[in-house]
Amino acid sequence: MSIKRIVVVSDCTDVAFVEMRSSIFRAAEAYNPDADIRIEPLVPVQPFSVLNAGFMVRLVAEISTPDTMIMFIMNSIQERTERIIGRTENGFVFEGTNTGAAGWLVDEFGVAECYEVHDPGFVPFGGKFVHGPAVGQFAAGKPMSEIGKPFPADKIRRTLPTEGTIVHVDNFGNAKFPMRKQSFEYGDKLVVEVGGETFDAVYWKRMMELEDGTWVVYPGSSFDLHEFGEVRGKGVLPYGVGAGHEITVKPAT
Repeated sequence: MSIKRIVVVSDCTDVAFVEMRSSIFRAAEAYNPDADIRIEPLVPVQPFSVLNAGFMVRLVAEISTPDTMIMFIMNSIQERTERIIGRTENGFVFEGTNTGAAGWLVDEFGVAECYEVHDPGFVPFGGKFVHGPAVGQFAAGKPMSEIGKPFPADKIRRTLPTEGTIVHVDNFGNAKFPMRKQSFEYGDKLVVEVGGETFDAVYWKRMMELEDGTWVVYPGSSFDLHEFGEVRGKGVLPYGVGAGHEITVKPAT
């Protein structure tokens, strides 16, 4: 299956994205001058959050066709891990550092093949000097087997969301999190604890139907996750809440 588009998921959101993007184009052209490489706008990640990166990678897979290549560049862990490139059983190609950011993707879709990208040793910006060229070459037609050596699928790190752990906060301050062990009826009054704060909330289907400033827990737009937010307000943004924070939802007494 050929690749039609590339999506970059990264916490490198300044000129570094342009550098990575350009390195992909440059490597692709060098390998195959006729290659038609299309790179989508950057998908920004919460800095240093493997959990948020994993959510973004999985989200891209939900809304993209399987002929998409997902490059994830962020590394907040101390050790320098493997750089991997692989393909899920349904066709998504993934490439990035083996930090756990590919975990959600491969846990759901399986791994058809995986390779460790040939290691040139430490470089100060792997996204530009290693990952970008590998992605560009593959997108231009170079086989994975020539980009790296076989890598066991069971050694791909998994960083998966757990019950009540926030995986993403959007620009409206709405927090996305798994809530599978509890169920509520629409209209139920709730107490929500997050970021050291306690909020009175309501369980509802469409939050914008409620009055301004109302705190709401509702079924979200991503997979089976729920969301917590404030109607036409700033949500959790003023409280420094982000991916990795725990949120507790209980019935009001």
